[in-house]
Amino acid sequence: MIAAYVLVRISATDPGEVVDKLRQVEGVKQTHVTAGPTDCIAFIEGPDLDALTASVLAIRAVEGVERTDTRLALA
Repeated sequence: MIAAYVLVRISATDPGEVVDKLRQVEGVKQTHVTAGPTDCIAFIEGPDLDALTASVLAIRAVEGVERTDTRLALA
């Protein structure tokens, strides 16, 4: 398994709706709304880097997602 944290900036006025959509993306295990320049942090997992990339691209495709910053989690 490979994992990452995706820092998400949301352009919508109601981040809760966007976060609900993020939770439906394959590979997303947890999402947390945060205060500050990052509106949400999503924890994603996949069997390999290709699966992780697909999850990040799916997150970026969610309406209301303005920008992402992905950090691989190394253990």
